[in-house]
Amino acid sequence: MRANITEQLSLNEKIRFTSGDGAWHTWNGSGKLPQIMMCDGPHGLRKQRQDAPGQNNESIPATCFPTESALACSWNPEAVAKMAQAIAKEALAQNVSIILGCGVNMKRSPLCGRNFEYFSEDPYLAGTLAVSYIKAMQALGVGASLKHFAGNNQETHRQTANSQIDERALREIYLRAFEMAVKEANPLTIMASYNRLNGTYACENKRLLTDILRTEWGYDGTVISDWGACVDSASCLQAGMDLEMPDHLGAHTTNINLALKEGKLEQAALDRAAQNVAKIVTYGHSHNSLQETAQNQSAASNVDFEAHHNLAISLEEESAVLLKNDGFFPIDPIKPIIIIGELAKNMRYQGGGSSHINAAYNIDIISALTNRDCLATYYQGYHSDSDLADSKLEQAVIDALLSEENKAATILFFGGLSERYEGEGYDRKSFTLPANQTSLLNKIHDVRSDVGVITFSGAPFEMNFADWVPGILQMYLGGQGVAEACANLLLGKVSPCGKLAESWPLHIEDVPCYEHFGESSDDIEYRESIFIGYRYYDTYHKSVRFPFGHGLTYTKFVYSDLKINWDTYRASHDGNIHKVYTGGSLEVSCLVKNIGKYAASEIVQCYIQNPSCYYLRAEKELGGFQKVFLEPGQEKTITISLNERSFSIYAAESQQFIMPSGKYTIAMATSSIDIRLQEALFVEGTPYQKDDRKVLAEYFDRKNGLHISRGQFETLYGRPLSQLDRRKPGEFSMHDSLDCLSKHSFLGKIFLKIAEHIAFSMYPGREHNDPEIMMTLQGIHEGCLDSILCQSAGAVPYKYGEAIVLSANGHPIQSIMRMLKA
Repeated sequence: MRANITEQLSLNEKIRFTSGDGAWHTWNGSGKLPQIMMCDGPHGLRKQRQDAPGQNNESIPATCFPTESALACSWNPEAVAKMAQAIAKEALAQNVSIILGCGVNMKRSPLCGRNFEYFSEDPYLAGTLAVSYIKAMQALGVGASLKHFAGNNQETHRQTANSQIDERALREIYLRAFEMAVKEANPLTIMASYNRLNGTYACENKRLLTDILRTEWGYDGTVISDWGACVDSASCLQAGMDLEMPDHLGAHTTNINLALKEGKLEQAALDRAAQNVAKIVTYGHSHNSLQETAQNQSAASNVDFEAHHNLAISLEEESAVLLKNDGFFPIDPIKPIIIIGELAKNMRYQGGGSSHINAAYNIDIISALTNRDCLATYYQGYHSDSDLADSKLEQAVIDALLSEENKAATILFFGGLSERYEGEGYDRKSFTLPANQTSLLNKIHDVRSDVGVITFSGAPFEMNFADWVPGILQMYLGGQGVAEACANLLLGKVSPCGKLAESWPLHIEDVPCYEHFGESSDDIEYRESIFIGYRYYDTYHKSVRFPFGHGLTYTKFVYSDLKINWDTYRASHDGNIHKVYTGGSLEVSCLVKNIGKYAASEIVQCYIQNPSCYYLRAEKELGGFQKVFLEPGQEKTITISLNERSFSIYAAESQQFIMPSGKYTIAMATSSIDIRLQEALFVEGTPYQKDDRKVLAEYFDRKNGLHISRGQFETLYGRPLSQLDRRKPGEFSMHDSLDCLSKHSFLGKIFLKIAEHIAFSMYPGREHNDPEIMMTLQGIHEGCLDSILCQSAGAVPYKYGEAIVLSANGHPIQSIMRMLKA
């Protein structure tokens, strides 16, 4: 194989090479080039049986591991690495070269429908876990695709929205996990997202893909588009994107040739893209060619699914979070158990959309407890596919709880969000628990208060019942082993040790972006700036249901002997001698002891408490963490390494990270609000007192939270805010959605109705609130027109879309002519 296989290609072949072949493959140059396959992840192999996009396309059986929302709560890079390598082994057995994962977008709002696919609200935690995932997967020869780059934090209008993020928030929050992964793990590919970022689509964003990613961070890998995110292919290639996915079926070839002729697309940019695509096909081919001998083919195909299932169980055991425990857990295995709630029978263990795995194996909690010699009786209680209460099901539960024989029974309620509430393609409309579950819980509370609650969801929801129940165990979406893991945790066979990778607010109105998230608008303003998650709640002293980093165990830990291993001391203004940090590696250590009766793991979190200042800065930020397993009575010293970035901010005026001077505090904690040990540290860095008190006064109002005016945010943003919703005929293009175009085009309205009818016919017999139908419909309404047409696999002529755009732009005659040419 030549080092530069693009030398074999003609101009037209290079153009063809920068687009996929079908839904999941690269083009093989009519037999001249290697061809590789890429598949969805990130928590299991989703290899579809047909080379076509869409959710109504069965995938092969594979191990469904805990979703990222669950696994992040393990705070364990080694656990993430084990999952990544297991997925890689299953991928190799199926000749899959690239897994489309992991996702490191920030959890800006708990209502984001795809939060279950992301790690955290904190970029350092997300970046650390992503580095482990990518390194482990690529060590076995399967490429990772880091996604979605960047500013993709909601599903509403995800293909057309403009994420308007000020420079500090962009660099410190929304790009940091990507930066860590690129610099420390070098993912084979990076997936550019659908949305606009600060006015320019991610796939067409030269500043993002070339200036920052390649020039500043030194990335030399391949940038691929999210599926259907590439519309103006020539602009995408010129900006730094390399491979358009899926196959555009020739719809964009004319555009590329014309751009080359007019000089809008440089030949060098096309050559770069082709060569970068060559990197991934030669990478995949070189590793998959190891399977060409019978011996290696047999070894690769001999996936130990039983071992992977056991791994899925153990990963969930250390990821589940014990949110509350007033002596309720662990339960007595001898006592009879009353299990309430349909989510105990039809356990939700993964999210909907492109990461939905055809699980190789799965059982429910009733079977899992019965297999462990427990006497468990099940009552459905509610319907998981409806909000409506069922009085007969509810009464059956109440009658059981009031019966004399069940007075000594352990009562377990299983609830949370079913799949129709959250999934790829649509955001949640409500933060509350389904109404029928709330109704049943209230009725249970009237007769029994000794109820343990086990919950499932991909993100936080309102937990008013936490005020009265004695125990809550949050499983998130724990993969195919969730039932067995849950049984082991409930019975005390293992101690819970997960800690929240995101804050759980009391009410949705408490979320800092509440007023500017999931709107029916393309103009999305990130007015909260750097203040997302605990950075907001802790700085503005907002109460939460459960803080970032929170999680209980069946034992107790004590912290002692904090040491900041730094040898530079100076006298300060108060006459005392203090440690002074000037840069370089800084190690912080403390002693942790298990003083309880259970063996368990503790996650020690190191926060940097920032100095008072006259510029935007969170009260504290996560600087490092370490997970340690301790037997009863055992103690260990843990050490956490910090560096300049642990104390730095991004100075937009100089376009670089700086370390502001001041008095910081190193805090060792069990959550963002539970500080166990702390010590001051003086930093000598860059004097920085950017005085924005007048123009940013609202950001400094700690009493009333963040209620930032559009004008104040525009000042921080530093440029005019977009007004995409005010566009008029003459300004529309193939980038726009049918929802948008149909407001100005009768032809668009007709096409939208036809598309809806086709969507319903694809899923016969299903309710309209079925998750797959909801995702498909939202894609039809809000997806860009170009993407809808290209992914129709030629069923709808591309010129029909061009006719709709002409019609919306006020050119009815040209629109008809274009239709006639189709």
